[in-house]
Amino acid sequence: MPRGIGMLTSLQTLSAFVVDKDGSHGGADLSELSGLNNLRGQLKIKNLGFVKNAKEMFRAVNLKAKQHLRSLVLVWSGDGDNDDKPLEDLQPNPNLEPLLVIGWRGDAKFPSWISLLTSLVNISIWGPTKFKHLPSFAQLPCLQHLFILDLVEVEYMDSNNPNGRQGDLESFFPLLKCLHIQNCPNMKGWWRKRPIDDDNEDDTTVIGTSTMAFPCLSYLHIEDCPLTSMPLYPSLDELKLVKTSSRPLKQTLQMNITKISRSSSTPSLPLSKLNSFHGENIKELDTRILDECLRHLIGLESLTIRDCKELDLHDMEWEPLKNLSCLVIDNIPQLVFLPFGLRHLFQLKTLEIRYCSGLRSLFPVFQYLTSLEEFSIRNCNELELSEAGIQIFRDYTSLHALWLENIPKCQHFPEWLQHLTNLQQLYLIHLPNLTLLPGKMRSLTSLEELCIQQTPRLEERCRKDIGADWHKIAHIATVTIEDF
Repeated sequence: MPRGIGMLTSLQTLSAFVVDKDGSHGGADLSELSGLNNLRGQLKIKNLGFVKNAKEMFRAVNLKAKQHLRSLVLVWSGDGDNDDKPLEDLQPNPNLEPLLVIGWRGDAKFPSWISLLTSLVNISIWGPTKFKHLPSFAQLPCLQHLFILDLVEVEYMDSNNPNGRQGDLESFFPLLKCLHIQNCPNMKGWWRKRPIDDDNEDDTTVIGTSTMAFPCLSYLHIEDCPLTSMPLYPSLDELKLVKTSSRPLKQTLQMNITKISRSSSTPSLPLSKLNSFHGENIKELDTRILDECLRHLIGLESLTIRDCKELDLHDMEWEPLKNLSCLVIDNIPQLVFLPFGLRHLFQLKTLEIRYCSGLRSLFPVFQYLTSLEEFSIRNCNELELSEAGIQIFRDYTSLHALWLENIPKCQHFPEWLQHLTNLQQLYLIHLPNLTLLPGKMRSLTSLEELCIQQTPRLEERCRKDIGADWHKIAHIATVTIEDF
């Protein structure tokens, strides 16, 4: 930053202040922010780890006096000062709405001023840090978005057990809509337990009996974190679990069974309004657990199942998922054929299958998916796309996008392609054994885009004007041929 910037006392916009890493450039030091109290909007301060005499400099910045700032981003880098006092001295004004702290290598205690920022709507904390539990973010009345990433030593989401507070659980994150927790490998629970709670292995009892915790939560992402319970309530719209335990799903299942036995009303069931579920690399998740969980998700529209080695999907009951419109199956090695239960998915419009090394056939289910509009299948080494088997495509007049990638056993296209009269996009990627296109490609009058990549034999035959198959595709508006 240019030296003397602190003299611009009427300055209203300064999107970023970058601290000179070694002082050799003769730039402004952090104290020049002291008099810039008319700054508005967002201020990002970078390289805070390189500030010399940090305690003195941070006090000189006087962020508290900058009443017009609405967004603050504090970015550490370098070794910096490992004491927590410097961050304590960066107290901002109470009118902040978003606060982002990145790379602070602080002590085990968060600064006390966080509880004074009662207007905060969005908080993002990115590690690494040394503190083991977060402050009482739950007491911030306006907080709607909370992102916790790379806090490798944090043990609890909140330092207080909500049962120990005056009042009920309505105060526990009352307006929170979005919660993202990622790479917190030592997180034990949502709050620090009282001594009498030691026998309670997880937070199931507290979360499972009060519908006032996280009453507005609509998006929950938990990744690489050993939490064993979740705030699974009817307002939740999107759930993403990556590299976690299967215990939260088991807990949800038990909560559903308990509530169903007490009442015939379903709107209050956990996850009853879930619209999207992404499950990836979930430990000990088997077909039975997933099946029992999914049968309660009657409103689910999007489902992704990825990297779950113990699943085969064959014996699952898919009938309750009648509203499902998008299904992604990725790296499920035990999948040999499409589960027969998929025939109940009359609303399915998008189907993606990737890296299913054991998949051999799309039968007999595929013919029932008559609403399918987009079909993508990639990296399935054993899949057969023979003419005898794939004639089901004759009924697929609704299909408008087809993507085939890395299917070694795909050697030629049978004549079924002519029946895809509404097909608009066709992608043929890395099909080394595919040698030619069918003669009736010209009947695909709706086809607008054809992409051929890493398919050397076909690429040569489809060269513009000179290839042996060019006359079959000359009517297509966009033809892309790449051999990288």
